[in-house]
Formats: sequence, C-alpha cells, structure tokens
Amino acid sequence: MTEPLSLYLHIPFCRTRCNYCDFNSSAGMEELIPDYLDALKKEISSTAVSLEVRNPVHSIYFGGGTPSLLTPDQVESILTSIRKNYSLTRDAEITLEMNPGDLDLQKLRGLRAAGINRASLGMQSGIDSELVRMGRRHTVGQVKSLIDVLHQSGFNNISLDLIFGYPEQTLDSWRETLNKTVALKPDHLSLYSLNVEEGTPLESQIASGVLTEHSDDVIAEMYEIGRTVLNENGFTHYEISNWSRTPEAQSRHNIQYWRILPYLGFGTAAHGFFSHTRTRNVDRIETYIRKINSYRPWDKTFPAAAEVFPISVINEMKDFMIFGLRMLERGIDPKEFKERFGIEIDSVFNYPLKKLAQKNLILVSDDGTIRLNPEYAFVSNQVFVEFI
Repeated sequence: MTEPLSLYLHIPFCRTRCNYCDFNSSAGMEELIPDYLDALKKEISSTAVSLEVRNPVHSIYFGGGTPSLLTPDQVESILTSIRKNYSLTRDAEITLEMNPGDLDLQKLRGLRAAGINRASLGMQSGIDSELVRMGRRHTVGQVKSLIDVLHQSGFNNISLDLIFGYPEQTLDSWRETLNKTVALKPDHLSLYSLNVEEGTPLESQIASGVLTEHSDDVIAEMYEIGRTVLNENGFTHYEISNWSRTPEAQSRHNIQYWRILPYLGFGTAAHGFFSHTRTRNVDRIETYIRKINSYRPWDKTFPAAAEVFPISVINEMKDFMIFGLRMLERGIDPKEFKERFGIEIDSVFNYPLKKLAQKNLILVSDDGTIRLNPEYAFVSNQVFVEFI
C-alpha cells in the first residue's frame, strides 16, 4: 500500500516580526506575494512530475510567516494547483496558520470555502502586556473574537500555540494564560518552551540586561504546570509539546513528521522527506523565485532545493526511535519497526532500550509497545541522546 503524503507550504511574509522569531519570514515585502505564489505553484506541479508522485495526500499545512495575509482567492489557487497535480483524500486535513486580528467573518468564510478546515492560531500568551513584550500584533480579546468568528465560519478544528519561559513571565501569569486558554475551548494546544535564538532582538535585549532569562528549573516548573492544568481539563497529552481534546483533533500533519513518513516542502526554506531523501529549499524569496523560474522539466531533481541528501537506513532507524518516543500515547510498536526495516528492534537498539528501561525513562507495555515515561517528557533529550 502506498504511504500517505503530507505537503507543507511556506508563506514567508509578515507585517511585522516578533522579537523572538528566527523563522524564515520577511516583513514589508508583500509586493512580492504574487510572484512568489506563481513560483510556489510551479514548484508544486514540477515536483509532482519530476518525482512521479503517486501517494495520496492526506494533510496540507500552510505555515509561515503569516499565511493569513493571503486572500481566500490566493489560497484557493494554491489548493487548485495541488488538486490538479496530486490525489487528495476526501478527509484531507488542511491547516492554515492565522494571526489574530487579521481576519473577519467574510475572509474566514472565503478560506473555509477554499478548503481550509483547520485553523492554527499563534495566541502565545493570555496576558496583553506579555504579548506587547513579545512584539505580537494582537490582543487576548482578538483571540477570543477570532475563535467566535471561526465557529461562525464553519471551523470545528482549532489549535492554539502558547509560549512559556518568556522573560518576565511568572508562574502565576503562566497559570492565568493556561486558564484563559482552556476557557476558549480549543480542540488542540501546543505549548512551546522559549528558545532564545541567535541574532534575534530578544537575544540582544537579554545580552544588554534589559530582560533576564528564566532558569531551567523555572521553565521545567512551567511545563509541569501546563501538564497539570491541561490534564485536569480533559486534554490528552499525546506528544511532548502537544495536547488534544479528542483523538480526531490530533495534528495529522505533525504526526506525519514524527512517524518519519513522506512529506514535501514547498516555498522558501521548506524541508521535505521523500523516498529516503531529505531536502531543504533555498532561503531568500528572490532567490527562490529565480530558481523556480529557471527550472526545466528535464531537471530530475527538487526544483528549489539548496540541499538534497539521502538518509542511510541506520539514521532513518534512529529518527524512527527519537520521533516515535515523542508520541507519548502512541509510542513505538516493535512490529512496525520490523515491517519497515526488516529487522527486530532489539537487534539494533537492545543496549539503549535496556538501559533506559532500567532507569525507568521508558516504559514497555505487555504488548511490547515502547513509550517515553511522561514524567521525563521535559528532559527527553537525555533519552533521545541514546539513539544518536
């Protein structure tokens, strides 16, 4: 049976950049959107031809940047290009990242009519003063209003992102954020620990003493508070950073990554994994447009790739273990490992599995399923390092 495929579409445009952001995004370049989208659609069609893709597509994700800057017509034109070149499953999950404050009822209805059926909102905090400190353009009130309008527009799968560990965020303010978020009744939640990335304004603020980083102990405590609050409110902790109200609300697209299943990345800096090969596209918008426009059908390669590198079987096995353990509920099925790689899991990873089980860092159920002990989810790197 052909494995299902996922597609990632990178929309790198933003009105402003948050001070912690090091994603591939650009502010003040909206005039390039039409040319960029033309190139994106060319990459979509060229890749389908050059790779002779036959896999059914069961998830599509518009990430950024700020994909909600696009008009419904622009989104529909991209999805039309996908439908012309790939076979979509009838229940395909199609997600668009949205910035609160950018959308109204008319635009959301247009996006829903275009085919978007899952909304991912960068809420980040439930405290307005913290949002200002982060450089966000929205308020907590706008998040609540957007969720109300999303429901009016026919969306019934809504995910919210939160950041914890931001300078001057307190344990009490984090609890307040969680309680406000739960009250909004999202279907899915992602909690991300802040990483201070090199070259960001936030790094400069910390280096100059304007802001102070939290200790690892405080950040770990925030994570435990998050686990407790969400567990008490009926969310299932299905992956280290992700919770859902129902199994159906779990992110199909991200599960594709964690299970090391094939996905194609389109747009600047997009990553892909297809036929045991990983790819990374060029970063700059102008470079991407030029590269796509100079691509010829006889170039049997990934049209916008800056890097293309095959993955060895042993490295794919290691990825399978590391990302499989991230899925706290599903875990790793040794039978699936054998079916995929043609060898018993113990023949490859007997020593690290025994070591981790003895330390109670992993749990092995009666049917052989291997799971990360959720008590160690926040320090999971000490588990993953055993497979590197």
